[in-house]
Amino acid sequence: MAKKQQHYTPEFKQQIVELYQTGNYSYSQLQSVETLCRNI
Repeated sequence: MAKKQQHYTPEFKQQIVELYQTGNYSYSQLQSVETLCRNI
């Protein structure tokens, strides 16, 4: 059985990069956001 691949929009990816670059979010916090989005 093939594993379902996740595809994120370029806008979502850019938002994550911008959040990381602000310094207000750690890498682990952003990983949690990505995990939550993957499970929606």
